[in-house]
Amino acid sequence: MAVKKRLVKAVSIFTFWFLVEMNHDKIIAGLRDYLAPIQLEDIPEMVRKGTFPSLEHLDFSAMSDYAEHLEKVPLVTLPPSKKPSLVEYLAEARPDLVKAIQKMGAQGAEYLVNLRLHLLKLVKHPEKPLAESTEYEPKGGMVKATCDQCGNSFPIPKEEASSIKECPFCHAA
Repeated sequence: MAVKKRLVKAVSIFTFWFLVEMNHDKIIAGLRDYLAPIQLEDIPEMVRKGTFPSLEHLDFSAMSDYAEHLEKVPLVTLPPSKKPSLVEYLAEARPDLVKAIQKMGAQGAEYLVNLRLHLLKLVKHPEKPLAESTEYEPKGGMVKATCDQCGNSFPIPKEEASSIKECPFCHAA
């Protein structure tokens, strides 16, 4: 019986990482859209106050079966591991936000640790609302710009949309 349980667990872990890898582009696109309303100027306040992007419209119940595996997704990847990390996914979706958080030093690192814990709580207990609001509300007046070259989208104040000179992802003019 113990061998059967180990085999089922091994297949489950393999399936989880396989699905993560196969859905990489969808995950990045979803993160990019989800993080689009956040402006660089918002990051210092979010880090200081420990607030996170609003998650009220996301349903984590489908992921609760994978909570055990999601706990194994590292915050950062250290060699020789090849597993993707939360920071790598965030950096691929919005490198500007991750750089801004990293510039805040230890406070930014603590923020990323708490963000990971926040997400895991939501996955483990999707039916329970958090006791206190830790969600950041973006300011209005933002639009989503999409690069013609690489297809990446990013937020920009509406009044500055016509003056975009360069993509923050591929740096195409």
